[in-house]
Amino acid sequence: MKKLLISAAILVASTSMASAYTAQSLLHEFNNIVLNNLDASAETEGTLYVGGNISGSGYTVNSDHKPNGDLGGGIAGSLVVGGNVQNVLNFQFGDAQIGGAITGTLNNNGGGTINTGVAGIPTAAIANLLQMLSMELATNPTTPGGIANTGDPNLVSFASGAGDADMIQFFNISSAVLSGGNITDITSPAGVTTIINVSGANPTVGINANNNSNKGDVLFNFYEATSLTINTTFNYSILAPKATVTLNGGGMFATLVSYNLDQNAEVRPYNGTSLTDFGAFNGSLPTVEPTATPVPGALALILGGIAGITVLARRKA
Repeated sequence: MKKLLISAAILVASTSMASAYTAQSLLHEFNNIVLNNLDASAETEGTLYVGGNISGSGYTVNSDHKPNGDLGGGIAGSLVVGGNVQNVLNFQFGDAQIGGAITGTLNNNGGGTINTGVAGIPTAAIANLLQMLSMELATNPTTPGGIANTGDPNLVSFASGAGDADMIQFFNISSAVLSGGNITDITSPAGVTTIINVSGANPTVGINANNNSNKGDVLFNFYEATSLTINTTFNYSILAPKATVTLNGGGMFATLVSYNLDQNAEVRPYNGTSLTDFGAFNGSLPTVEPTATPVPGALALILGGIAGITVLARRKA
């Protein structure tokens, strides 16, 4: 009976993080995801999620796409911010959910609904989930038959393997491959997502390699980077959930995931500037569950059960 009491308490704790979103739904619905703070001077064409605060001046979020994903408690919108909106932000179309306050000016030019003081935005859980996804992807070896052609920096390409049962193919490269030159092509069988794991724990990882192809099912996973600078046009999606990212150059037609973002160039849908046919990352991702954190009540139940067992054991002794 004592064991049943502990099991029940752990069950309560493990089910306390039930949610309606997944890592895949987040990347499909938002094309700019900042897990902590955003400092911006350039536009997001599409949908924006910020776990912390937004600061900047003259910054615009321009979207007529309304995400379907529910972050829990009915929280959904083209703009979701866990903290405060500071200085000036121009918001066009869609709905906005702000966990904190607007301490400067938020110009609503599209008639959408703007809610402040919104409780329950799961910022810590979302950060945990996407960081876990990055580490999970990094454990996969290069798919048999796949070839990364990296000898000539001006002719970098990735030739497809067979893909696996989850319709995902993997490549593993060093960040040095992206330090200059051009990515000319990435091929994959129909319906197969390409994940390119990029190693590099240097203080600053830089992307100086151009690519002009727009493919919604390609994701570069910077699983070790804590600092990432993008100095050129880069039109494949990026997952860098532990990195402070500085976005310069020509911006991106893709989905960008960062921890902190210094945004000096635009983030746009991969299929162009038209938002009617929204273009966030559309590839397949493995299912990853966030680590359950016991709620205070469940934790008290666990500790209380253990304490009770201890007292009973002493009495028997």
